[in-house]
Amino acid sequence: EALELWESDPPEERRYNEVAGEFQQFQVLMQRFIEDEPFQGPTRVQNYVKSRCVLRDLLQVPVIREDSSKDGKKARRREKDDYAIASDMLVEIIEESIRIFWRFVRTDKDCTNGIVKGQRGARVELHDPADSELFMEVRKNLQKKERKLKVLLRSGNCILRKLRKCEEDSSDHVLCFFSQVDMKLVSRVLNMSKITRDQLVWCRNKLNKISIVNRKLHVEPSFLLFPS
Repeated sequence: EALELWESDPPEERRYNEVAGEFQQFQVLMQRFIEDEPFQGPTRVQNYVKSRCVLRDLLQVPVIREDSSKDGKKARRREKDDYAIASDMLVEIIEESIRIFWRFVRTDKDCTNGIVKGQRGARVELHDPADSELFMEVRKNLQKKERKLKVLLRSGNCILRKLRKCEEDSSDHVLCFFSQVDMKLVSRVLNMSKITRDQLVWCRNKLNKISIVNRKLHVEPSFLLFPS
């Protein structure tokens, strides 16, 4: 969405100071959580619930929007503002937010790479025992797509150069990154001690939006970052 906004604003006339500040706050709260986590409780869920009681905006992704202008004078003044945030700067701020979120996902010690409790033999409590077939389907699909993505990454066709600030840019690199994040989130849900049908459906829908055909990665947009 931010990249589309950037492309539609070539003269960089619009300003995004307000939402840029919200994304920077989003970064600060995530970074603080990551740094404090080793000194907190035994599980991330407990730490998150405790932190949310104090920091209500933790993991609340800001809505991308242009600064509102109540009068023409403000609109003209902002063009001369040395601290104005244009669309290209907003994209850089959002990319940094994505990097920090990826660090947040990867530091979850309760989420193991592609290994869910059912596979390790630990007991998974489903809200409805009738959902066991759906659980097995989602787990099998996750493992299959993780293997395919690993092969794609090892081939060198999908290295995250963009997020490592290399000059070479390709949409495939970004798609690989988001696929890794989505699979990590699905794995985390499947590692929970109690799982509802809605959460399993969310996992299935997430995975269904990721496909690898003929060594080409395809990812459909997804608007629900977390399950309900």
